[in-house]
Amino acid sequence: AAVEVKDGKISVILPDGNKLNADNQTTVTVSDKDNTAVKGISVTVTDKDSKTATKTTDANGKITVPVKTTTGGGGGGGSSSGGGSGYVKPSYTVKVVDKDGKTVNVNKTVKDDKITLTLPSGKTLDDNYYTITVTDNKGKTKADIDVTLKDKNNSVSGATDANGQLIMPTNTHNSYVVGYEVGCIGEQCSEAERPATRAFKPENNMTRAEAAAIFARNIAERKGENISSRKSSFKDVSSKNWFNNYIAYLEKYKVISGYDDKTFKPDEKITRAEFVTMCMRFYNLDAKAAAAKKNIFNDVPKSHWASEYIYSAVGMGWINGYSDSTFKPDSNITRAEVVTIVNRVTGRAADTEYINKNMSAVNKFTDLKDKSYWAFYEILEASNTHKTVDGKNGETWVK
Repeated sequence: AAVEVKDGKISVILPDGNKLNADNQTTVTVSDKDNTAVKGISVTVTDKDSKTATKTTDANGKITVPVKTTTGGGGGGGSSSGGGSGYVKPSYTVKVVDKDGKTVNVNKTVKDDKITLTLPSGKTLDDNYYTITVTDNKGKTKADIDVTLKDKNNSVSGATDANGQLIMPTNTHNSYVVGYEVGCIGEQCSEAERPATRAFKPENNMTRAEAAAIFARNIAERKGENISSRKSSFKDVSSKNWFNNYIAYLEKYKVISGYDDKTFKPDEKITRAEFVTMCMRFYNLDAKAAAAKKNIFNDVPKSHWASEYIYSAVGMGWINGYSDSTFKPDSNITRAEVVTIVNRVTGRAADTEYINKNMSAVNKFTDLKDKSYWAFYEILEASNTHKTVDGKNGETWVK
């Protein structure tokens, strides 16, 4: 049978040899894409002789035409044949709530099971986020429904989760640092190895390998890649080392170059100049850093090997140096300083209000209890994976 769906109604044209008569009834079953029966759909069946019969589907999503009539003392036995089935686009109910918990009346269109929602005048995607819930005509939440949310100038897309919900617009900020615990050394810890409580050691210095791990994770996130196994070219980096893949991955993108003797010295402490150099090379993979500003440091002469990187980092607003107008380029950098700079480079800024309300969930460090510590929120931004809305007024965590 040929089946056509138009304006929520179904038309079925029977093949040659199948006629609409009481001796040869036709049954049509209507279901949605989840194979759930759809009630209340108008179905019209037409045979070769242009005879038609129209009926509305029952609770089982079925019609049978023509309807048999019983006369006199007997009834003729009939059979179902020439059956057909059709798919009708289900009706969706959509609820949209803004960040303040207020329901928003949106314009909704559905095409090919994809929903497009247009915000009313005065509502935008900037500095706001919307919780969208999709249900079917039976009130059941629907997962994996494609939804596009639009304002006058922009649009974002996503799919509903297992609860029929999605929050838009959001970005995901993945954690890129971990803490220390016995049996878990530095930044090599896997998710399974990370204990419920651990120390961050913010004033400790960071090794060159640990710094490489941070930048590798950030590049992989930005590019949507996996840090696959590959061999580093440095003669002091073995494939058995936990940091091999991270260092080899950065070599691929020329973020690191090592030393003249073809070593990387992964276990040595990274200096402030070396770290800023990594930051600038990382940033320049996909963007162009601001031109170098006039030198503001009395200990970074133009002759210093990293002077241009350091001057540019000042121009980008990533570094300020110390109160005595020094940068201390050849001093080791602390873990707290590292995450503060990386957050600036990647445009991340902690949502202090959210963190304060959810402290037990986001702060798992035994040595990070004082909110007045200068890098307290920077560390939690770097160590917690979270969904965020990035707007003119900063970053808002939504989960």
